[in-house]
Amino acid sequence: MQPYSIRIKDDFDLEKILKYKPFFFFFSNEPTRTILHNGKPLRLDFTQKRDKLEILFDRKIDNLEQQQIIKRISFCFGAKENLSDFYTMAQNDTVLKEFSEQIYGNRLLSAYTDFEALVSIVASQNVTFLQYKKMVGNIVELLGDGVYFPSTTEILQKKELLKSCGLGYRTKFIEAIADHMKFKKQAEVDSLYSVNGIGPYSLDIFRLFQLRDYNNFYVDVLTKKIFKENYGFDWKTDKDVRNFAKQKFGKFQGLAEIYLQKFLNDN
Repeated sequence: MQPYSIRIKDDFDLEKILKYKPFFFFFSNEPTRTILHNGKPLRLDFTQKRDKLEILFDRKIDNLEQQQIIKRISFCFGAKENLSDFYTMAQNDTVLKEFSEQIYGNRLLSAYTDFEALVSIVASQNVTFLQYKKMVGNIVELLGDGVYFPSTTEILQKKELLKSCGLGYRTKFIEAIADHMKFKKQAEVDSLYSVNGIGPYSLDIFRLFQLRDYNNFYVDVLTKKIFKENYGFDWKTDKDVRNFAKQKFGKFQGLAEIYLQKFLNDN
């Protein structure tokens, strides 16, 4: 089978994306991902050739369905996003400019499905990046045959296995998300407030990572610590933190936060 090509921006760098392990798309260090398509696993292999991202499907599917998958992947990878203004802002920032090489060409990756994103967001609560990756890896291993992220049905039918994933108190929240999303392909953000375990903080992260709204910002302990230690900003309230981020990073405040956390903490 011939690979399908997506034209990408000049700065897009798949090797760098894999090296710095952004959320949420890949489950390993390899440029491959298995998704569920019509209830069956479909493996996708990725390679970059200059200004094209090539995707090889492991089996033949309907052309219209293939186009839909490609459109979704292009969005998840931010393949056509113009980040030149962000790079300029980062170069002018005393902290971000130290990570210019790592940032340029890198991309935030969104989850393939909203359900996967919500589960991943809950799994990431109050843990390190490596702990989060471990928990999501356990979900894939135990409920997705080690290759794909399980469906809502599989989560709800295999609750005992879910309890073995090391999620702790998050288990009941993931079950609630699966129940809420079992008849939905896309999340209705306003309705998520009613789901146990999903609050304003989780929705801020969802808007940033899954909807790719880089102007969206979340406040947590790590961000407060980074602002204090690296910018000398002595905050008093969460509102102070948000105001500082808005003034400092403008419409890219959320994206700046992601890279600050990743390069000052996760790596």
